[in-house]
Amino acid sequence: MSNKRTAAGERGKRHVPGSGRPALSPTGRRRLLIGSIALLAVVVLVVIPGYAAMRPAFMQRYPNMEAEYETWQTSVHAKVSCQSCHVPPTVGAQVAFAGRMLSEFYISAVFRDREIDALTTPTSSACSRCHVDLRSVSPSGDLLIPHQAHVEVLELDCVECHDYLVHAENPEGTHTPRMATCLGCHDGEQAKNACTTCHTQKAAPQSHESADWVFVHADKTAAEDCASCHGWVEDWCVECHSRRPESHAEMWRSTHRQRVAEHRNCEACHQGAFCAECHGEVPSLNFDPSLKLVE
Repeated sequence: MSNKRTAAGERGKRHVPGSGRPALSPTGRRRLLIGSIALLAVVVLVVIPGYAAMRPAFMQRYPNMEAEYETWQTSVHAKVSCQSCHVPPTVGAQVAFAGRMLSEFYISAVFRDREIDALTTPTSSACSRCHVDLRSVSPSGDLLIPHQAHVEVLELDCVECHDYLVHAENPEGTHTPRMATCLGCHDGEQAKNACTTCHTQKAAPQSHESADWVFVHADKTAAEDCASCHGWVEDWCVECHSRRPESHAEMWRSTHRQRVAEHRNCEACHQGAFCAECHGEVPSLNFDPSLKLVE
């Protein structure tokens, strides 16, 4: 029986003279040709387009992604692919994204003005694939940044602070978190808001501790760079000057005379004619002619 099987197998082969190897039969050659064509088709129609569509440069063909691509090119994440951050780091999500982008390769070739919405907001799990070291202080050492407390304990998403990281500059022209963002939580109630809570090399200047700082600070702007601390928000002066002082409570109209007798400071906020509107003249009690208006 063994001889019969051998003979049957040999009938489908021809020996190539001088090679010692059996030649393929016409059926075998046809199957090999079909297999080769199928493999080539997969490479040309699936592998190459799929690879191209997964490259960040592919996003340039979408009008709504041009700005994001340009900012990505100049960011510290310029060597990180889109899906590394914007697709959840699970096998299923990554495979689904690859299939989506393969279809986008052909769809976008027909609809040139098509916009894409395939990228989701980065999750902390995506960030932690590379950022395994949770910093507790900034590289320069001037900021305390307890990432573990924020990410693991408070379970905050990284993008809640790092919203200007790659695709946009903050109003200060950098990709770092804004102080205004920090103060959204560090408001003195949810979290401490003292300068030294976060800043290792910055505290309120000694000049701010003087009793008359509220009244004389306008004269100090030429000597001190206010924006180095207060420039984190536009029109930061208005933040204080648009609010009534705590002393101006409901009964202020009837009690302010006593306060004026103690310390005359109306001109710190009010124009000289303000008092005269009610009093008929500017009160002279404790008047300091050297006090300039805060405008």
